[in-house]
Amino acid sequence: MAKEQYFDLCEQMGNAPVPEEIPIELHEFPLEVQEALCIYKTLRDDWEFVAGTYLGKKLDTVFDLFSAYGIPSEDHRTYYELIAMVDSVRIDEMRKQTKKPAN
Repeated sequence: MAKEQYFDLCEQMGNAPVPEEIPIELHEFPLEVQEALCIYKTLRDDWEFVAGTYLGKKLDTVFDLFSAYGIPSEDHRTYYELIAMVDSVRIDEMRKQTKKPAN
């Protein structure tokens, strides 16, 4: 949900916005995080098709993308760690969503 949608929802419900619940938009992050997220979105998803399990992003082209985005080589590790962190969270969320309820 975008900030504008959040504020509209609060207004419709007659509630005051709660600072901790206001969504953060991409442009509010530091430039490094914005670039890392853009690179992350560019990477291909990797799936195990038989079980339908999300394995994460394919990172084989990540250093080529760093070059394309003009990321200095001394920052590659930081960007890689940001991307890995985001991917780890996404993997966990995808697995929670696809978990089948036990009978």
